[in-house]
Amino acid sequence: MKKIIIFLIVIAAVVLIGIKGKGLLDQRQDEVKNIPLPLTEAITVRTVTPRTGTLENSISLLAQVLPQKSIKLSTKLAGYIKEVAVEESQTVKKGDLLLRIDDTEMRSSITSLESALATQKSDLALAENIHARNQKLYEIGGLPKEKLELSALSLQAKRSTIESTEQKILQLKHQLSYLQIVAPFDGVVDALLLHQGDLAATGKPIMSISTVDKKLLLTYAPDKATVIKPAQRILLEDKEIGHIKSLYTTAKNGLLAAEVALTTPIAYPSGSSITVDILTQSHQGCMVPTDSLIHKADGAYIMRYSENSFTAQKVTIQAEQSGSAIISPCPTEPIARATETILTSLPAYTHVKVITEKMSGEADAH
Repeated sequence: MKKIIIFLIVIAAVVLIGIKGKGLLDQRQDEVKNIPLPLTEAITVRTVTPRTGTLENSISLLAQVLPQKSIKLSTKLAGYIKEVAVEESQTVKKGDLLLRIDDTEMRSSITSLESALATQKSDLALAENIHARNQKLYEIGGLPKEKLELSALSLQAKRSTIESTEQKILQLKHQLSYLQIVAPFDGVVDALLLHQGDLAATGKPIMSISTVDKKLLLTYAPDKATVIKPAQRILLEDKEIGHIKSLYTTAKNGLLAAEVALTTPIAYPSGSSITVDILTQSHQGCMVPTDSLIHKADGAYIMRYSENSFTAQKVTIQAEQSGSAIISPCPTEPIARATETILTSLPAYTHVKVITEKMSGEADAH
């Protein structure tokens, strides 16, 4: 019985060893099968040494060119336009005459009041003489006190009348300035809405004028509200032209808006639309070209070149923009640039011609 048990144990051990051996054999066969066969054909690959750099992410948005300030001028007093002293698109300085409104009626009123004032002053002089005479008569007892008081009241009334007339003249002369409209600031005449001979009504626009200095108005969908922030830099054709000054709190037609303060003048006329880039993020670190990256299911890789061979290294892509990427960790050796298919198969090639390339594009072969 004991021999039978030993025999069965031996048989079981043999079977177990056979199963494990077959498993190891299958595993080895799979490994051999997956090893790329050496490729004898020659291939040329460029390599580049990573460098420290800054990568900025940006988005493109439509912007409208607007003047810094734009107003429509009107008159406080109605009248017919006598003269328009400027033309559309004309540049003006603060205080320059823009137009005159007919002031004939007002000047006639001033002349009439000045004539009346002269008469009133003559009457005042006469009343002063009468009052002075009455004062002397009253002092010697030749005039009742009531008549002295009446002459004093008459004298005061005439003085009040003169003061009222002088005030009216001053008001009319001040209103004359309303009939001469001057430029409130340095700018450009955008449009003439009324012309010589037209009736300028109170509060009705006569012309529009705007500043030469411009600003941009960005419009964007609400889903970008978390991306657009004050102080972000604005680029036009890869040149920085300003920054976001403020975010508007109200939407128009479902779009949000932001105002851009320009630090560099632009040649676009007011009202035109242009596409600008907004720098939303800035990353600094190890910079490599994007055609040096291999994207796999488990992450990104680069092919390091050292001692005449290529080795894969897993990296983390921190930012990617315009053909460049920021990665970590940063390899100290040159890395290969090619299509992902070629990069993946580089270890299998036996003959690789390497062209060392700098980030600026300068290269030498070996």
